[in-house]
Amino acid sequence: MNYNPAPKPRINFNRSLGWNLNNRKDMEITEKIFDGPDCYRWRKVFAWLPTKTIKGKYIWGKTIYKQRYWAVWGTSFHMEPMIEYAELFDIIKDA
Repeated sequence: MNYNPAPKPRINFNRSLGWNLNNRKDMEITEKIFDGPDCYRWRKVFAWLPTKTIKGKYIWGKTIYKQRYWAVWGTSFHMEPMIEYAELFDIIKDA
């Protein structure tokens, strides 16, 4: 008998309840807040372990840049702190 029940949704315990209740595939960041608490613009850090950049590349063993901001989804109801990593040329290209 081939009985395959529907897969259970995965719960991310590092995220809030609202993040897990919403369908994350449909969620789109509507605003990035850089002047909130615990936020900072680009800082120079060293990537010891493989780190995914904003361009989708994995980089390690070199100096990269990191920023932290509050990501807002929808109509400012749900916010989460997010961290982005980038190389210097990616930052300059996006500016």
